[in-house]
Amino acid sequence: MSKQRILKVATIAPNAIRYKLLGLKIALAVTVVGIPLLLIAIPFAKWYWTKYYENLKVILTSRELKVHRGIYNREEKSIPLEKITDLAIFEGPIMRYMHVKGIRVETAGQSGAGGALVRIVGIEDTDGFRDTVLTQRDRITENDSESTSELPVANATAVGGESMLAVLEEIRDTLVRIEAQRRSDDEAG
Repeated sequence: MSKQRILKVATIAPNAIRYKLLGLKIALAVTVVGIPLLLIAIPFAKWYWTKYYENLKVILTSRELKVHRGIYNREEKSIPLEKITDLAIFEGPIMRYMHVKGIRVETAGQSGAGGALVRIVGIEDTDGFRDTVLTQRDRITENDSESTSELPVANATAVGGESMLAVLEEIRDTLVRIEAQRRSDDEAG
């Protein structure tokens, strides 16, 4: 397999960690039990999200979107670009306030009801990154379809040394005979 060229590496928005911490603060502050936990949870959460975003790498290569993430349990996903159906951008009210967007990678044949294959919050210039990935996806799918549509049929050799053109002509003749037989059966019946 040929080595793939790196086209773009996503950078993380500076507000991504602050967004995650603000969400935790709000969740803990609205519960009576959560208020005393703020003193313990915030420093741990700050450490956790800092480490998480240090380890997060989203890399666009010439043929794949690679995602490396995790602190304790590391996860590496390589998503072939031709399998990506959409990169959905999402943004809630707190995200809008913090100027942070999320991106969901949706693929053909993904499992799970409505769940995305990969979900990432905090990529800087999310719209630009999405456009770059989709442009590269379109570029390789167009090149693949052009390369398969331009195969020389007359020179291609089928199984047994017979030319593809001869095989196709035989298939055509067989279909004509089947159609004629079907018409004569319809007229007789």
